[in-house]
Amino acid sequence: MAIARYWLTDKTAPFATFLNLLDAYYHPEIRDDNFDALVQRARSSQADDEELAIFKQQFEQLLRGHRDGLHPKALATAAGYDQRNDDEFLVWLWGELYPGEGVPGAGD
Repeated sequence: MAIARYWLTDKTAPFATFLNLLDAYYHPEIRDDNFDALVQRARSSQADDEELAIFKQQFEQLLRGHRDGLHPKALATAAGYDQRNDDEFLVWLWGELYPGEGVPGAGD
């Protein structure tokens, strides 16, 4: 069951940048049209892309299990998945966006 997408209006919510980009690029309503753009954006890693730098920092925190303030259903709602658990989804997404970079929290 999904929750209200509070991160769309509360930019100060924990992990709001991560959730907003996930919502904008991966949510099922737009995934087919937008996900490749997120992959390209993440792989280009331009130094002046502050939003993506925050996204990656928050992503690393999530992978390390630091999820204070994150609603338990926020990731599934933003991404629109129900076949994976959060950890499986995050590891898969990291591999798609940052191939060749080790998964944060996996033995580091």
